[in-house]
This record gives sequence, structure tokens and C-alpha cells, in this order.
Amino acid sequence: MLIARRSPADGGWCFPFDPYVPAARSPALWRPENAPGTVALHPAPAGCASAAAIDPNALGPVLADQEDASGRHLVIDDPGGRLRLWFADPRQCSGLVILVAPDADYPLRRAAADRAARRFRGAPAGPQPRAFLPTDFQRHRLTMLLRLLELLASGLSTREIADEVVYPRHGLHGAEWRSANERRQVQRLRDEAVHLTETGYLELLRGR
Repeated sequence: MLIARRSPADGGWCFPFDPYVPAARSPALWRPENAPGTVALHPAPAGCASAAAIDPNALGPVLADQEDASGRHLVIDDPGGRLRLWFADPRQCSGLVILVAPDADYPLRRAAADRAARRFRGAPAGPQPRAFLPTDFQRHRLTMLLRLLELLASGLSTREIADEVVYPRHGLHGAEWRSANERRQVQRLRDEAVHLTETGYLELLRGR
């Protein structure tokens, strides 16, 4: 069941997922066109070989199972990394084929499809593609950008953000701060953080 909670600081908007629930406990659901790590399962065309019946509960612990107008979305826990499945027909779990779009993300889609196909056959899915595994540096940078967004939302200025997160020991002020390279770097980080909230998160889904 989806939980809606009003955000008092943002116009009373109702979130389809409770923003206070950790992502590890309530993973987001993504459509295949936006996330190449989501495997699209469609009814097989006439005469096409298809997979045997798929029992999601036999694949591993089900972390999310949601049905809407677009289909059925599932997130399955797996030692090598989560399996994300999308059933175009929520009522059909047999006679299915994996649809892999030949777009710019084809290598990642193929890797995700291979993992799912191995699991359907009862074999280990294997590890996630490296593109879906952020490095320690990327994790640190993304954590910092999230912190910048929190500070921006609280009304802090660029210099205050620099003092709080980016350059806490520099103490640049006045004319020295206005002409400093550090100021331009903080502005770039601020712009990057804002970009992530607009469309940049889609690039993360594609391992970019």
C-alpha cells in the first residue's frame, strides 16, 4: 500500500512514497524506458519461444510489488544486486519474453536481461553491471550534493554553504571570497545539485 504524507514545507504536496522511509526498505520503482536496469516482460508473440511461468516469490525476497495502469513493478532482493522487473500485463506470469530495446542503453539492458534470465532458470543472477555500482568517490560526491540541496532549501547563501560543507576551514569573506576560485567551485556544485533534482537523476539510472 502506498503511504501519502503531506510535506508542510512544500505546498502540501502528497508523496506517493513516504519520504521518511529509508530507500533500502522502500525501493523506488522505475519504468524500463527510464531505467535500463528494469527488465521488461511482455506476452510472447504468436509462435515465439517464451519463458516458463515466473513465480516472483521463488526468485528471492520481494522488496516491492506495485501494480498500476502501466503494469506490475517488482523489486527482488538478490545477493548480486536487486532484480527489477516490469510485467506489461500484471495478470500474466507465463508465456513471457524479455523485451530489450536497441537504444543507447542496450549494453546495460542486455546485462540486466541476462541476470534476470539466469535467475528465471534457477541459477544465480550474478553481479550487477559495474555501471550500476557507484565508486566510493561517487558516493561521497552524491552525499555532498544532497547535503547542498538541504542547505539550499533552508535558505543558506553560497558562501554559507561553502563554510558549512565544501570549505569549512577556509573562512573566506568579503572581496577575498567574491574573487576566489572556491566561490566558483561552490557555484558549480550548487548547479550540479539542482540539476540532479530536475533531470540529472535519470543519468544516474543509466550509470552515467
